[in-house]
Amino acid sequence: MAAMSDTLETSFLDHVTGNAAYSAPSAVFLGLTTSSGGFADGNTGTEVVGNGYQRQAITFNASSTSSIASNVAVTFPRSTAGQGTVYGWGIFTAQSGGDLLYHGMFSSSRDVLVDESFYVASGAISLTPSGAMQGYAFQNWSNLVLRGTSWAMPTSLYMALDRTNATIGPASASFTVLGGGTFDEPRWHDWSTGTVTHNSTGTADQQNAKRRAGVVNGSAETFGGYQRCRLAYNAASNGSASLAYSVTRDDGLWDNTAARNGNWDSTNSRRQNWGKTELRTWTDRVEFPIAGNDYPVVGAETTPPYGSGVGYTTIIGWAVVTGLGVVTGSYTPTSGKNYGEITGWGIFDAETPQTGNLLFRGAFPSAISATDLHDVVRIPASNMALVAA
Repeated sequence: MAAMSDTLETSFLDHVTGNAAYSAPSAVFLGLTTSSGGFADGNTGTEVVGNGYQRQAITFNASSTSSIASNVAVTFPRSTAGQGTVYGWGIFTAQSGGDLLYHGMFSSSRDVLVDESFYVASGAISLTPSGAMQGYAFQNWSNLVLRGTSWAMPTSLYMALDRTNATIGPASASFTVLGGGTFDEPRWHDWSTGTVTHNSTGTADQQNAKRRAGVVNGSAETFGGYQRCRLAYNAASNGSASLAYSVTRDDGLWDNTAARNGNWDSTNSRRQNWGKTELRTWTDRVEFPIAGNDYPVVGAETTPPYGSGVGYTTIIGWAVVTGLGVVTGSYTPTSGKNYGEITGWGIFDAETPQTGNLLFRGAFPSAISATDLHDVVRIPASNMALVAA
């Protein structure tokens, strides 16, 4: 089994979290160790030295989402004297000195006697993803480190909730992720049909069915109260990156910065100025919006039959007080809405649900039951620290 060194783990976490881009070495070199435990993460272990020994250049095939392997046989120089028993290998950034990148053990040890050459077959050095790292991240990272193939830092990270193997809650809404397998994100308000009535000509409720949708724009509104949460991480240290803060895209609030009007916003598929996204920042947790069931009308046209004709005065909560304090009615979807049973989490490089590349994935120790109206899902920040393996 192969592993990243401490140095490379830090570089990986800083790269994937957007803290510091990794600069790949121009070439990598295979080294040998006589330590029975092999090279360790901290680059401890005794490397073969002297008697004709020298690290050798090694190259790799393009990575898949599940593995990367060497594509050339490596023959070390013939020994001028015994070099000891070789147990493991390491990949370094230089022929001498440099940083240890990856390390592992050979399937069996071998004594290198005088006038012998240590031989490593093509494909014998291989790596596979481990821990929470997913296939997409492994493929791009290993290609970057071992082959110099460009992989730009993700611009932002987003946490998603996973319902894979859930036994309670809405029907499946899974989608396929790169590297194999599926991810099942919670549906929005109306998971039973996938839509709510929302158009430019119907009743006031129909015209405003998405106003609490945690709007991004147009199509993204169809995910309603559930939105992925943006994550920002501190620089990595000791093989781990702690969460600096998270940002919740909360349910849409009234936009008090613009004049109210009843004109239709075709770009965002809603009445103009009938909804605004509220961003909330947390340093102690990741919090997903309330899975609401009751969606009060936050306003109406200023002329009858949907408005009082006196304009908007004061907004209290999710309702509008007009005139002498008359509050508009509520829009209530036809069936109860909830997140369901949450079994795990994923970190993606895109905000819109069911899109982007899955970088990390994990399961909660026990499922989170968010099956009641107005449930909020909160994950402590300490639970979202990232490790490289």
